[in-house]
Amino acid sequence: KANNQGVAMAGGTHILILNPDTLIAEDTLRNVLQVSELKKDMGVLGVRFIDGSGRFLPESKRNFPDLMAAGLKLMGISRKYYARHIAEKETAAVDILSGAFMFMKKSVFDQIGGFDEDFFMYGEDIDLSYRISQAGYTNYYFGGVTLLHYKGESTLKNAAHYQNFYGAMKLFYQKHLDREPVSERLIGLIVNTAIRIKSLEKTKQAGSTKSFRKWIYFGNNQGIFDKIQNAYPGTTGEMMHSLPDFSISTDFLFYDSACFTFKEIIKFMSAHKDMLPRQRIISEDGTFFAGSDLSHTRGQVVVF
Repeated sequence: KANNQGVAMAGGTHILILNPDTLIAEDTLRNVLQVSELKKDMGVLGVRFIDGSGRFLPESKRNFPDLMAAGLKLMGISRKYYARHIAEKETAAVDILSGAFMFMKKSVFDQIGGFDEDFFMYGEDIDLSYRISQAGYTNYYFGGVTLLHYKGESTLKNAAHYQNFYGAMKLFYQKHLDREPVSERLIGLIVNTAIRIKSLEKTKQAGSTKSFRKWIYFGNNQGIFDKIQNAYPGTTGEMMHSLPDFSISTDFLFYDSACFTFKEIIKFMSAHKDMLPRQRIISEDGTFFAGSDLSHTRGQVVVF
């Protein structure tokens, strides 16, 4: 609902729906605008996502969730749900894009009536992508831009969360697919079973309390280096003034965004995703750092 209110106030020809738990490079908007101008039939444009550890997020591009794909996804099998036929850094037409980053013309958004406000927190991106396709437009995945998405890490994975998440899928099918009694009952059974199973799982918190011994600060501010050392006494830190092109053996990485662009940081994280250390980005004013360890756990913000 709030997104609809914001778009109604917007005066530009294009709009970007962007989650608050994201980080975009300095040239992202310029690049997506250039690509969108080449796609005359464009509905929504999405980009490549990585999580807080630098790993690619497959929900960047998804297939239309027919009953089979959605049912398997709800039971934890996702091979038909994600658009794996499209390479990570490819640009191609795709069925469904993530609501964490949706770039489109305002006229397209207005034409289909914006987000369906019956969807509270999840499923609205599937519904919007589907309705835009039904209106005759083509949705595109643009793998030439990478966005850091902490992916729900600010959301506690409790029973209410799973009720919203799986309930949204049920709402989508009730709205768009044939309402055959058997299908209705099957969808309801799958969704309700998934909710019960997921709600019983132990909530996973961030790994921020795990002990570590070695860390690297990428930057050139001795004051920031000292702040990290004071925040984690008993650990050993090292300062590096540049982002290396080789693998590093350490437990924790801190990037100073006053010294490096977001584009440089995102590129480095993506290229070194297999190092698997914990990674945090320090704010430009040096007052806090933020990040996360896994895409299914809550994130962390630490104020110096």
